[in-house]
Formats: sequence, structure tokens, C-alpha cells
Amino acid sequence: MIFAKIKSENSEGYFLAHSLLLPAGRVRKGALITADIMQRISDNGIAGVLVAQLEDGDVHEDTAAHVLATHPEGVGLTISITKTGRVNLLASHDGLLSFDASSIFAINMIDEGIILATLSENSWVAQGRMVATIKIIPYAVTQENVNRVIDVLADQTVSVRAPTVHTAELIQTRLSTVKESTLDKTCRVTRNRLTPRQVILSHESRCNHHSKELQGQLEESLARNPDWILIVGASAISDRADIIPHAIAAVGGVIDRFGIPVDPGNLLLLAHVGNTQIIGLPGCARSQRHNGLDLILDRLACNVPISLSWLCGLSVGGLLTEIADRPSPRVDTTDDGIVGAIILAAGSSRRAGPVNKLLVSIDGTSMVRLIAQNICASNASHVIAVTGHEHEQVEIALADTDVKTCYNPAHNSGMASSVVTGVSRLSDCDAVVVCLGDMPHITTAIINQLIEAFKHHPEKSIFVPVASQQRGNPVLFTRLFFDTLLTLTGDTGAKNIIQQYPQEVHEVTIDDSSILLDYDTPEDLATLT
Repeated sequence: MIFAKIKSENSEGYFLAHSLLLPAGRVRKGALITADIMQRISDNGIAGVLVAQLEDGDVHEDTAAHVLATHPEGVGLTISITKTGRVNLLASHDGLLSFDASSIFAINMIDEGIILATLSENSWVAQGRMVATIKIIPYAVTQENVNRVIDVLADQTVSVRAPTVHTAELIQTRLSTVKESTLDKTCRVTRNRLTPRQVILSHESRCNHHSKELQGQLEESLARNPDWILIVGASAISDRADIIPHAIAAVGGVIDRFGIPVDPGNLLLLAHVGNTQIIGLPGCARSQRHNGLDLILDRLACNVPISLSWLCGLSVGGLLTEIADRPSPRVDTTDDGIVGAIILAAGSSRRAGPVNKLLVSIDGTSMVRLIAQNICASNASHVIAVTGHEHEQVEIALADTDVKTCYNPAHNSGMASSVVTGVSRLSDCDAVVVCLGDMPHITTAIINQLIEAFKHHPEKSIFVPVASQQRGNPVLFTRLFFDTLLTLTGDTGAKNIIQQYPQEVHEVTIDDSSILLDYDTPEDLATLT
């Protein structure tokens, strides 16, 4: 590609090297200069422009990106529109992302101007999620290098494998130390874990934690010919000779693997009897939190073989965190769940002038104390205020309330650091409501509406209030997003997460415009006093 500055009157057919801001609007860099654009440039008194021209053997960025996006073989993908040299591959359904990582490495070695980036191999993705992006960095790349990438892609399969319907049975063993309510909850959690993967829990049975009794339950289950049998022991499996593997062997089963390099979930057992897959579940499977069992179920649900090399490969990245796209509901829906609330009260109120707006009096009560009182009166179990700027005064304003305060020493870095501070203090909760300290008219009823929506819509993980067709604050996040919230930086808050995961959002209609009102400037504050 050749760059040169030429007269505007001769620029038609070239590509604009740098953006131009004209009265009629911006002409973006890389745009093909048409006769109309050329005329607009000349009419605005611009005598010359820097342009780019394709050389022989060059392929324009959009053409190259689109051609490359159409070449990987595979299923379960849709291709986005191509713009500014970028095209995205999107999941056309929920499922398991599958590709050969070595090919991705090879492609990125060919030309620094041709980039292919993907999510992690074997990620579970939701429908509509971007799984890969192709970006042509310069305005053009050579046809030779495009062809070299196509040659690599010819042997590459990028797919989102959809789950197929399977049947499963659950066997739980008892000891005197295990409550029946625990077994009931384990059954519900297991059903919730299986359902999004198109697995039908067709039968559940219980017996004493004894090899002979478990053997009998296994024989009855095998007679019904399910695809899978899941066993939850009253005591975790500790050895290949333990009660659960012993009972599996007694019915003719083969132990394929005991222990996987994943935490939580390492005490997992894989076995089979004929075509029936048997899984001895780790103790953490009683919880809905993401663990090694989820990785196993993802592959089995999509009929992807579980090899020894794949299992051992789990060790890199095997220290798990919550994953937002995992296909499991986030709480046991029959339990209330513990909901905490975070009041972001660390800001410096720069736009408000010399005052700290959180300390402004509203009918004799400071702004931050007013919202704290309303939240404390709600169904939130724990309330924490993250302080920063003038934290001593803010903490005094919150004295004698049920709010616990936590100082954020990094408050000047932006709102995200306060979100991180708050979430880290409420990590044992099932959900948190993130509240802004400068929204004093948020009522107890609004907080309770968000919490009720959380309890009644277990299929969603982000709850956003809406008034007059506008989204507002506060926002409730389930623990599925805690680890994502803990990665936030800067001053953007959690807005980007809401935009990135639209399939997880449930809008809660609120008949109160206070969810749209905050108070930033002296003029805003004057309306309160």
C-alpha cells in the first residue's frame, strides 16, 4: 500500500488515510473517497489530503477480513457484518466452543497485520456471544498472506457444539451426619445444573453409604438404561478402593479416572458400564458454584470425548473462578439466597464544587445517610458502604446505622476500585445490589423489587431497574458475575458488563423515576435543599 498527499480534486478512488471532520459530518479514515466525498472536501477549502492506494497484490481490509471469516469449517457460527477491517464470529446457539489452538497460533505468525483472536478453547458460550474476531490492522494486506492464512484455515474447524438430549439418574448415599434437607437441596442443584445442558434428570434414589446398598441401587438404575448415572456420596471419594468405586466395579464398571487437576472439583471420578457414563461427584457439586464437574458435563452434553490428554490439560487454568457464560442457574431457586448491598460512597464530588455532595443535608439528613437508611430497611441481608474521599466525615454520617463501612485507598483511580472493594467484602452473598451514594431518593421498595425479581427469575443474573423505558440504578448482580466485577478497572463501573451480557439481563419495571436521578452539580444539589 502506498501513502501520498495529493490534491483534493484528484482524490476520488483513493482511501482516506486520516479522518476528516467536515461540517456535514466525519469522514472516517480508510473510507473510499467517492465523487461526493471529494466534492465535500474541496468545498471546505481543503487543498490536499493524505491518501492510501492499493498496490498490485493488495487486498482491502474489509475484503480480506470477510474472506477469512468464511473459510473455517464448522457449525454453530454466524458471521457479523465486516467494518473497518473487522469481522466477528458469533455463536448461533448455546454450546461448547471447539477448535485447534495450534492453528490459531500458526495464523497469527503469518502476518502481523492479520489477527485472529478467540475465547479460550472449550469455553461454554451463550447464543449471540462473540467467540472469535478477525481484524486486519492496516488498510490492506497482501493476497499472498491471505492465501497462506486460508491454507491454515482449510484444516481448521471452529464450531460451537450444541448439547443433545440425554437422560441421567442421581444416586445419593446417606450417613447419620447428612441431613435429608441437604440431600433434597443436592437434588435440586443437580437438576438445575443439568437442565440448561438438555439433560433430563429422570430418577433420583438414596441409600446408606455402604458398598452393597449402593451396588443394588446401581443395578436398578442400569436396568433403566440412562445415559448417565451421577453418584453423590455422603463422604467424598478418597481412593479407588473407596465405597463408590468399589460398588461401580461390583456391577461390572470400569474406573476411567479418579481425580482431575481442577479446583474446586478435584475429587471427581469417571467410570462407565457399557455405554452408560458414571460420574462420582465431588463434594462441591452440592453447590451451584462453577467447579470441575461443569467442565465434564459441558463435553458430555455435547458428545465431545473426554480424553486423558484433555483432562491433564485442565491443569492450566484449573484454578477456577466464576464464569459468566456457564450454563447453570446461579442459585437454588427454592432458597431465598443471601443478598448484600454496596453503597458507593468514595467519590470526590468534583462536579459539585467545593462541597462533598454525599454530606449535603436533605431535610436535616445527609444524602448518604438517607440512602443508607432506605437500604438498611430493605430485604438486603448485609449493607456495606465503600468510602474514600473525606471518609472520616462520611463514616460519621453513617454512624448508628446498620451499615458497615470499608475504606477504599484507591478511590481516586475511579469507581471500579470501589465496586471491587465492595464485592470482595460480600463474596459469601448470592447476589449484591450496587447502589450509588448520590441517589438519595432510592426507596426501600425499589431495593426490594430488585431482590424479588432475583428470587423469581433464576434464569437471569443481572437485574436492572427501568422507568419510562430508560435503564437506571441500582443494579443487582448475582454471584455468577462476582469474579467479573472483581476485574473492573477505571471509572466505567459495571456498565460494560451489562452491555456485554444482554442475555443475562432482566429488566425490572419501576414506577418511580428516582432510579434515573443522581445529583452531580451545584445546580442539581440546589434542588434538594
